[in-house]
Amino acid sequence: MPDGNGKLNQLLAALDDSLKDLEYHAARARRGIGFRSLAPYYEYRAKLDEYHSLVTVIENAMAKLISKEQGRVKERLLRSERDTLALIIRAALDFFFALSAIPILPLGIRECFAQELHSLHRAQQRLVAPEHTGKLSQGLEGDLETAELILAEILEKAPSLISFDIEKP
Repeated sequence: MPDGNGKLNQLLAALDDSLKDLEYHAARARRGIGFRSLAPYYEYRAKLDEYHSLVTVIENAMAKLISKEQGRVKERLLRSERDTLALIIRAALDFFFALSAIPILPLGIRECFAQELHSLHRAQQRLVAPEHTGKLSQGLEGDLETAELILAEILEKAPSLISFDIEKP
């Protein structure tokens, strides 16, 4: 099964590249928010979706491996997930801190960042997963809690999009 392993190794290398790309786009998004530009943030979110899609492809390919190889790939995925969790949480903290400094937020920002609540909730669930116990950076949970508090404040003060729904009496 060398062909399968070779392809899987290529996918794992692509995963490493994807994580580096994600780091780059997170930094761009942080800078963009400082200039009140959300386009780099949307690019970051798209790269995050690409990363998660690649993880899914690797997990599906992993099912065809012998158990020894599965263990090696699973551990590599867990290490990558730890790096990604740290990146997501710290990036969110930076994004939200930058947004909280903007006195008048643009229309629709609430809808834009409401999806982040879901993303942070998923991150919280993975932080406490047994396979990550003792293997994540110190302070990550505190950073996550702070990010959630800042986001709640932003969502509270942010204007929402106008609704054209017709209310029924």
